[in-house]
Amino acid sequence: MTTKHLLKLADINFTNRLYKSCPHLFVKVKSSPIVHPVLLHTNTDLLNRLEIDPYEMEKASFVRFINGDLEFDGLFFGSSYYSGHQFGVYVPRLGDGRAIMLAELETSYGSHFELQLKGAGLTPFSRMGDGRAVVRSSIREYLASAHLKALGIPTTEALAIIHGQDDVYRETIEKSAIVMRVAESFIRFGHFEYYAHTGQKAELSKLLHFVIDTYFSQFSGHQNQILLFYQEVVKRTAMLFARWQAVGFCHGVLNTDNMSILGLTIDYGPYGFIDDFDLDFICNHSDHEGRYSYGNQPSIGMWNLEALGRALSGFIKEEDLKRTLDSYPQLFHFEYRRLLREKMGLLQTLESDEELMREVLKMLSLTRLDYTQFFRALSHYQTSKLLPFEMSDELQNFMLQYDERLSKETSSAEERRANMLAINPKFVLRNWLAQQAIDHYETDPGLLARLFDILSSPFEEHEDISDWAMPAPIQYKNLCVSCSS
Repeated sequence: MTTKHLLKLADINFTNRLYKSCPHLFVKVKSSPIVHPVLLHTNTDLLNRLEIDPYEMEKASFVRFINGDLEFDGLFFGSSYYSGHQFGVYVPRLGDGRAIMLAELETSYGSHFELQLKGAGLTPFSRMGDGRAVVRSSIREYLASAHLKALGIPTTEALAIIHGQDDVYRETIEKSAIVMRVAESFIRFGHFEYYAHTGQKAELSKLLHFVIDTYFSQFSGHQNQILLFYQEVVKRTAMLFARWQAVGFCHGVLNTDNMSILGLTIDYGPYGFIDDFDLDFICNHSDHEGRYSYGNQPSIGMWNLEALGRALSGFIKEEDLKRTLDSYPQLFHFEYRRLLREKMGLLQTLESDEELMREVLKMLSLTRLDYTQFFRALSHYQTSKLLPFEMSDELQNFMLQYDERLSKETSSAEERRANMLAINPKFVLRNWLAQQAIDHYETDPGLLARLFDILSSPFEEHEDISDWAMPAPIQYKNLCVSCSS
């Protein structure tokens, strides 16, 4: 990037295309800045992509900007309506309960980014809440959005995080924070459900045409453009869920209002990465029935797509909706199998690979080995022929099958090792790591910065902090994560 593209905050030309096209989707609001805001961290890579002058973040105006306390021409300050199915039950009025859209920024290279404050105060959709975010949840979202991007998983991002001295009441009294979230779009399945379930077909049509023309322009003007759009959303959702499964990520609250129309990971709440492998892993302690367990995620993706399809049923024939939805399992399994094959270093495709993939998941379920550590160790096994685990009968039996399969590969061990180390991370955002950053954000703010850097390059060895690649120490075992996180 050249210096001529770098912009000061007050010089940025903000727009809001969605509001101009669908004004009734938003309510204008006033932000409520937090008290004594302190900048905790800035995502400088994202700052560069937004083409904002890095010297801006050293000024008090940058903190005021993240705090929603800086006004200039082009800023929007609005929250949007949406509805959705929460734990399978339709809720007619949800909306941005603690999110305030500032505006949309267009870069010199033609990209658009929506800027949104999370935790900046009450909106008409806060219901019984306070519109605030706490340090705990904000740090978790800030780290996770950067980490999933580094893992190659589509996601919303976060530009900066600030903390204040306001008391916020959750399970206990906590301190306030605001995250500036950034995405190409924050449009959710729930936006379409809102218009469909309130009978606003004309407004739903406007939203559909805006989304297609803006984000799916390859279909714009086609006689079946809405069907093609739905097919693309099904495909993107299948790809997203397959990538979550492959890396061992559990979202925790897969309500339809937490589903991005662009196939992004959105709304980081009680998420978790698997430690000891368990298909029944539940990361949200409010999910008493396990609806959103790790093993259930793929089917929930299809359930949510069906809900979106019902919202679009006035524009797409029933048989076309059904045929499109029925493509989801095949799309998901194709991508998931491809990723598992890559994780095991199988560069060729053989019929027997299906059985081997079932066997590795079966073995992990029986042995409860650490999911991330196992595949990282398997990457080094390509040349060392050693694994740092107790060789149980189940593991020995699998490794015999794996060795047999490797004998049919034409690639070299070094080639497989390099490929596997590029897809099997050494580090994932385990809850105990996030908790350390939360516990020490005031006494050791550098800890958050170091963790952010490691999680932004999770495939590197970083041998000086290898402890962070390990399962939780005893004092951090079995951390309980709630929706308020």
